[in-house]
Amino acid sequence: MIALREEITQFFDIEVFYFMPVRDILVLSTDRGLKCFKKVDYSVETLLFIHGGKEHLVSRGFIDIDRFNLSREDLPYVMLGDEIYVLTDWIDARECELENPIELKAATEKLAMMHEASIGYTNIPEGARVRDDLGRLLTRFEKRCNEFLRMRKMAEKRKSMFDYEYLFTYLYYFDLAKEALEKLRNSNYLKLCEEAKEKRGFIHRDYSYHNILYTHDSDVYIIDFDYLTYDLRIVDLTSFMQKVLKRIHWDIKTGESILNWYSNVSPLSKDELELVYMILLFPYRYWKTCNRYYNGKKSWSEKAFTNKLHEVIAEKEFHYDFVRWLEKQI
Repeated sequence: MIALREEITQFFDIEVFYFMPVRDILVLSTDRGLKCFKKVDYSVETLLFIHGGKEHLVSRGFIDIDRFNLSREDLPYVMLGDEIYVLTDWIDARECELENPIELKAATEKLAMMHEASIGYTNIPEGARVRDDLGRLLTRFEKRCNEFLRMRKMAEKRKSMFDYEYLFTYLYYFDLAKEALEKLRNSNYLKLCEEAKEKRGFIHRDYSYHNILYTHDSDVYIIDFDYLTYDLRIVDLTSFMQKVLKRIHWDIKTGESILNWYSNVSPLSKDELELVYMILLFPYRYWKTCNRYYNGKKSWSEKAFTNKLHEVIAEKEFHYDFVRWLEKQI
């Protein structure tokens, strides 16, 4: 531990008094306040792209993020052996409680502000690996639709408890997936992507409870930009909506509020609202659960997977009512 403290002091212009582990980070007490020291699991090239994005936000006045501290060599990271570590300031806050309407509104508005500030990220650091997911949603939908059929064949051969549940329920969700894909093909999605390429704005890609911090002053900080990429802001917004609405039976009033709160900060076009509808129409939670069972590492038991599938199926009517309501709004 003493050696690690000395190494940190060697790399950064700080004096470390003591530190303690909290989850997957080290919280450091230093002469420059509390700091977080964390190992990252991506390459230096990817880290440089993320760092450039964060610095772009700061340059646009969006400072409520976990900005990387620079090392003595003016780098946003240090190497300890073969592992990459970053240092950030400690943010005195807690995870945002998105069940609370006040905090949900603040988090939604903050996402819109972040998207606005992200526009114009063209000054990419030298050596950075650029991430760009623009235009990939169509291919992603096509692949997932094909996966429904492949999983059906697997279920027909294996006949486990989960397999029977899948065979009994998949057709409804497969039809929704095909409907979403067909609507996406006939939409202005590619036009939106071309417009986004001109703006060069990026998204967070993991805007969820654990990455949204709420301070004592009722401010919101966004942390862990590990998946930062160029893409349509609607991808962030719909992912956020899914995470919120699945917990409250796809409550229409809450969904409407999220769209209004976001639009009040950064107006959504008709094409974007149509895309919100198409993405939320796709039965992502059902597909994700089944895909994890058939194609992922089975970290859950058979019973746990089946229970999870039942949980998703229980949302069926709520989800259907929500997307049909949303369809009428565009």
